[in-house]
Amino acid sequence: MGVWSVGIIDSGVTDETEARLGRNLYEYDFYYGNGETDGSRTTSHGSVVAESAEMTNAALERIDLQVGSNSGYTVSAYSVRSALDRLTNLHDAGWHIGSYNMSFASPNVSFSNIFQSQINQLANRGIFGVAASGNSGTPGALEASGYPAGLSNVISVGSHDGAGNPSSFSQNHPSTVHILADGEGFPSSAYTGTSFAAPQVAATVTTVQALVEGVRSDRLSFGEVIDVLQLGGAGPQSAADPANGATTYFLHTHQGSVDYTMSAYVDPHFSGLEYIASYADLEAVFGRDAAAARGHFLNAGVYEGRTVEFDGLEYVASHADLIGVFGLDRAGAAAHYLAAGRAEGRTTTFDADNYMAANPDLAVAFGGNDDLATQHYIMSGYYEGRSTGAPATGSVTPSPTPARQAVSEGATDLPSSTSTSGYVGVGQSVSGRITRYDRDWFQTELTAGQRVIIQLRGSASGGGSLSDPVLRVYNSSGRYLTGNDDGGTGLDSYLSYTPSTSGTYYLEADGFTTSTGSYTLSVTPASSATLASASDEPAAVEPAPEPVSDDIQLKTVGPEPVYTDWVY
Repeated sequence: MGVWSVGIIDSGVTDETEARLGRNLYEYDFYYGNGETDGSRTTSHGSVVAESAEMTNAALERIDLQVGSNSGYTVSAYSVRSALDRLTNLHDAGWHIGSYNMSFASPNVSFSNIFQSQINQLANRGIFGVAASGNSGTPGALEASGYPAGLSNVISVGSHDGAGNPSSFSQNHPSTVHILADGEGFPSSAYTGTSFAAPQVAATVTTVQALVEGVRSDRLSFGEVIDVLQLGGAGPQSAADPANGATTYFLHTHQGSVDYTMSAYVDPHFSGLEYIASYADLEAVFGRDAAAARGHFLNAGVYEGRTVEFDGLEYVASHADLIGVFGLDRAGAAAHYLAAGRAEGRTTTFDADNYMAANPDLAVAFGGNDDLATQHYIMSGYYEGRSTGAPATGSVTPSPTPARQAVSEGATDLPSSTSTSGYVGVGQSVSGRITRYDRDWFQTELTAGQRVIIQLRGSASGGGSLSDPVLRVYNSSGRYLTGNDDGGTGLDSYLSYTPSTSGTYYLEADGFTTSTGSYTLSVTPASSATLASASDEPAAVEPAPEPVSDDIQLKTVGPEPVYTDWVY
């Protein structure tokens, strides 16, 4: 999904609210186990949370996941866990999710222990939670945030009165609260609480992550997000907290955070001409007006899912005659491409991953940073005669030969991240086991233009006991590329994939919803791949997960932690 969304983990958004604000992009009720979050209500706590996010940035879409009762007085920790898993699945299926909001709190960390691993899973994908600090504060003390606001990888939001005075009811201890937002009379005078302060911050976090990913193809870290919210330590400050007459806090400012993100994280990498060179329709409208193109990206393009695809530095590095002319001038390179290079049939062939693979000292020096590696080649590597790792023109690429031994999952579970020790080369297979809420990643090396068949086999074809395997492919930075579910024999996964660039990729083995068991993962050259009951045609990309819920089953495991801090 090209549009950007904020997840609303709450009590559901009513149909009446959707009629005013626009339809939810996606919704599911994990508390009652159905696909409708209206609950025959005219309004709800979740509806007000959604309105707070909408008033902060109306260009964002909503993913509405209900985890509490229609009355708004009960939250199911198990439903929260299922909702966070659903966000992970949607992200991995290609949805753009910038953050998620949790406007509920408990004084006991045990409430959140049930879904801490799901919070960490999302954080590994650059999706951070935003949570209300809680409404149990008192005028005479500084109280720590409740949970989940007090967890790692969660941004804790307290409340001020709209004029910068800390709210007396807000839990505002400076060691646990990252920022205050307007929690008195927002989104209207009828509402008060940290519940309605938090979604303003969630909308801002989603906005800035969209801007960064659209240009840099990565996301801000948790620390960088806090830096953005606090404007590099120079953001507006609250009045002193009445509890001690001294403590102050950073105040939320959406436009301030957007402006700071552009200047500190986006503009150093952004070229309006590169953006124009990425889309023919933009060139027709803006010509060579880089400033107008920047405005379009900031105000419209990013929400349309547009990204800067043309890389001026890689274009320069691909052509020896341009290296000495443009150096590190991204805008000049893009201007050349628009004015002459495209008509001359010039293409971008330089691949930073190949360059680092051919020069291990650079891979260590740059830590896999493609942009730094490209800059090095232009300024130094080219003149040093360093190899770019690309085969010579006219050469024949040899049949793939695994460069290292395959590594299956052993006694220690493999992580779902680029730090995995699992490895499967072309022509190899590995095995492992999926347990509940488990995903296993394997590194592989693929060559641009060389099609491979990737199969994740379970019980349907004798590859293991996993009844419904799900396969996903990520790039060297851990960004989702494509995947498959049910493309092979029975419910096995089968994917015909042709990489556009050579280098490191990651393959994820997963089980659909609650499916667990052993599996076999293989990568085979397309020319020698066989599959008894599937053709060698490219399999369909994995669709977004169907609305399913195992919440009823989960509730039978033990006593269910519940808590209420949804304040009207």
